[in-house]
Amino acid sequence: MLGRAVSTEQFRKLISYSFIQRIDRGWLLHELLREAIAKDLRMRMPDRYNRIWRRCVQYYSNKLKQSARKKSVSWENAEFLYYIGNQFVHFLMYRQWVSYSVEPLALGNWEEAEQYIERRRRTAKDSYIPFTAPDGTQIEFCLSGHESILVLSQIRLQELYDLQQGCVKLIRSGEGEICGLMEIIPIHAGTIDYLSEAPLSRAYFNAITGEMRQELAVQPPNHSGYFVKILDVYDFSDFVMMHASLSTLISHILSTGYIVAAPIGNPISHAICTSLGMEQATEAVNLDYDGVTPSPYYIMDTRGNKVKQYVDKMIAALGVQDDDEHEESDDEAGEAVLALLSRREREVVERVALGRSNLELASDLCLSEVTVKKHLANIFRKLDVKSRSQLIHKVSGRG
Repeated sequence: MLGRAVSTEQFRKLISYSFIQRIDRGWLLHELLREAIAKDLRMRMPDRYNRIWRRCVQYYSNKLKQSARKKSVSWENAEFLYYIGNQFVHFLMYRQWVSYSVEPLALGNWEEAEQYIERRRRTAKDSYIPFTAPDGTQIEFCLSGHESILVLSQIRLQELYDLQQGCVKLIRSGEGEICGLMEIIPIHAGTIDYLSEAPLSRAYFNAITGEMRQELAVQPPNHSGYFVKILDVYDFSDFVMMHASLSTLISHILSTGYIVAAPIGNPISHAICTSLGMEQATEAVNLDYDGVTPSPYYIMDTRGNKVKQYVDKMIAALGVQDDDEHEESDDEAGEAVLALLSRREREVVERVALGRSNLELASDLCLSEVTVKKHLANIFRKLDVKSRSQLIHKVSGRG
């Protein structure tokens, strides 16, 4: 992203700071500091900021395009949205550390799920989300307590558990309490009849063509997409809870082919869905929340090569030149370099790229530190590099 190699000494100094968090995929910069640095760079060095920002957009957009032919990389997908998403998504998702976990409904947490629903019903209240638009306009979104009750009335724990385990997901806070519940139903031959009959989904799935229905009715365990039925958190004005639910939603949206969402008709629902690049469906609306008020469906289709169309659409307004061919050539060059190495040497390289020390490499791979040093010496010799930073640069396809 910087356009130059970062030395091992610089990297180790960076990760020693308290605002850098170690996570399973590498290292994470605290979001508040990330935003502060970006804001300061925009003001002091706007040209440099734009160059780095464009590189980030190009990098993550190509990662997203590659997810159509490789296994999904949902973290990179979320990062793509960070760089191209509008101010509303940024406002909700990138504000602070968030500690939470998502787990499927099971017999062991069933009682907790029922207690969550009952507690939500008892304490339902109007939730206000103040937001300042880029032009300084003050906006206040509201989800009323009545609307929350209508959403809760559509939850079907037993029905969806019997349909397919995993349809109902619970969000657990860092303190161990259930703070959210989602109903996200995979679309395939085993669920499409249910979706055509059940409230919230039936209007849409009865409106699509027979050809479209056949395309979506793939044989399980495969699925053609997801129907996002319920996304509920205990307090919609709590940014941590909203972050947890939206992160889970994003991982589903960008890791599959076809998404249909049926939120209650509300400006905040429209803002979230459109910010994520979803489009309001023209085929149907549903009246199932209260029997009277129409609520729109939102759809996204990224099946096969359509993911490229989605990416192109999202970055078109940004004026960022598509650098797909360049990135693909980098990937091919990197793969060619890795082909020179043994399986164990490639494992070492992968961990070097994450900033692992020799001692950590030894622990990860169950080797002695002496053996790790020998592997690194062989890697340096084979790839004709003299430092870890040169190694990372070379295997990334830029060396």
